[in-house]
Amino acid sequence: MEEEFQISNYCACFIDLLGQRNALASQNIVPDLATVKEKEDFLKIVKSSVGSIERLQSQAQYFRQGRSNSFSIREHLDSEEQQLYDQMKEVKAKQQRWSDGLVYFSSLETKTVKCPMSAVLEIFMLAGTLCFLGIANKQPIRGAIETAWGVELHENELYGAVVANSYTLESNVAQYPRIVVGEKTIEYLDAYLKKPPQTEDKLMLYNRNCAQVCMNMTAIDQDGHYIVDYLGKTFTESVTKFSSHDLYKLAYQYICDQYESHKASKNTKLALRYTWLRGYFHQNRDRHT
Repeated sequence: MEEEFQISNYCACFIDLLGQRNALASQNIVPDLATVKEKEDFLKIVKSSVGSIERLQSQAQYFRQGRSNSFSIREHLDSEEQQLYDQMKEVKAKQQRWSDGLVYFSSLETKTVKCPMSAVLEIFMLAGTLCFLGIANKQPIRGAIETAWGVELHENELYGAVVANSYTLESNVAQYPRIVVGEKTIEYLDAYLKKPPQTEDKLMLYNRNCAQVCMNMTAIDQDGHYIVDYLGKTFTESVTKFSSHDLYKLAYQYICDQYESHKASKNTKLALRYTWLRGYFHQNRDRHT
């Protein structure tokens, strides 16, 4: 059974583009579109919904390509070092499109892959960047990263507990634009960090270092849950760098606008959520202004 389905533990991030349910609440079959205005009004609805999903997917793809093209130092290494480098970078996070969201995932099995933490770090960076970009672009997302068993019945199609658990965290725990990191993922990172560093085993040391970077990219939020700390020192220095200042300004303005809008409409739930998000930005203001 295990060999047939290739069952293993996976790290997966479920990302949801917010606001799509409300945007499509009154929609059903394609209207008659008898007039030019009816066509224009309908296309606005389509572009607002489908276009937002397309932009989210395009941003994710652009970031993935940028990571693979900009950080390669392979050509400067000798043949032995190149072989080691290839083993470190062998595994890449996969992407599964899911209605109005995305799933990034990677197997954690170590029988054939020497450095599974390379893809886990990629997932952390992708999730945090998309969350930051989404707020700055007025297209907020929320998500969750969790670790559990899964199986790929087809290429880029993941099933199993890891999908269910990451979706549950995203839908029930995340609540507002943030990326929650589940307990099993934290335990997985801790397992690497508890292993004594062995400088002679460079692949193990690389895995351990990636796990440390992932942990440094997390913070404990007000409700006690771990989140991807995309405004934190490690994430800023490793990923967003100088662009973080402009993104912060745009994102903070959007958060304040959303808070005032929900406050004016007496939407207590959403006003409170954007109050929490604004508090997170306040905590990290000095680094980005």
